[in-house]
Amino acid sequence: MVFSSYVKQRILSLHWRGHKTSEIVEYLVLEDLIRISKQGVRQFIKRFRRYNSIARKPGSGLPPKLSPAVQNIIELTMRNDDETTATQLQAMLASQNIYVSLATIVRNRIALGWTYRGSAYCQLIRQQNKTKRLDWARTYLHDTFDDVIWTDETTVQLETHKRYCYRKIGERPLPKPVHVWAGISKKGPTAVCIFEGIMDASLYCEILEKTLVPFIREKFPNPTSHRFMQDNDPKHTSRAAQAFFARSGVNWWRTPPASPDMNPIENLWHELKEFMRREVKPHNKQELVDGINRFWTNVDEHKCYRYINHLEKVLPKAIEVLGEPTGY
Repeated sequence: MVFSSYVKQRILSLHWRGHKTSEIVEYLVLEDLIRISKQGVRQFIKRFRRYNSIARKPGSGLPPKLSPAVQNIIELTMRNDDETTATQLQAMLASQNIYVSLATIVRNRIALGWTYRGSAYCQLIRQQNKTKRLDWARTYLHDTFDDVIWTDETTVQLETHKRYCYRKIGERPLPKPVHVWAGISKKGPTAVCIFEGIMDASLYCEILEKTLVPFIREKFPNPTSHRFMQDNDPKHTSRAAQAFFARSGVNWWRTPPASPDMNPIENLWHELKEFMRREVKPHNKQELVDGINRFWTNVDEHKCYRYINHLEKVLPKAIEVLGEPTGY
């Protein structure tokens, strides 16, 4: 199996942290949406130990070059769907009796000007927030979080639903987003709210009134039997929001700033976007909304439980790295 430089670096990073092969495979699927085999990981680590390099051994002869007609097919396919993978291109060409290796497709696609870029996001944490993250992780290391409602909002767009996609150099797609708010707990998910435009404190309180409050009354009838988790966005912590919490019996449970890795719903958002990208592929806004609702009908108590239990790995890691980003 041929790995990109990014995948090789991720494998080595996880390996040096002491993770087992099975854990490395799991993290790549969960965090990077990359599926590789355990055997492939083991073979790469073995080669690295032998040669002390992530570069492939040089081959012989000139790299194969595709004909202009085949290159044109690749160009048109990528124009039509910029998320098309090399494997999908290979299968499409094979259906036309054109048999080409994956390495040749990748090399020629690069020659055509298509570049593969990852998310520019990098979690930056100030020293004072690292201390808060470390203290919080130590305090709740053995918490089961049975009474916590983890909430957040995310944005889903029409043109791409993955953290990675191919694009033509110099071209930028115009975003057509909708925003999604929801919460999960070990008693299941809240209702999902889909909205457009900018969320302010007033809209935030309206969303909580329609989704969170009924959920609390049904699942946590005892007024003090729940903890409501949200991030520290100004509209979430505004006076209007705090007045709403007091009026509606919402027990806001304060968590450390700059800590998306400590909110299990973030990983669920990744699954949602992968579902939209792979399964729905919406062509208009109604299909986008319908796809989000379809995904949410399959979010059950078991799925919520699995994502929340992921904190059993996150918190020890936060303590190990002294409040630095955990990589989760």
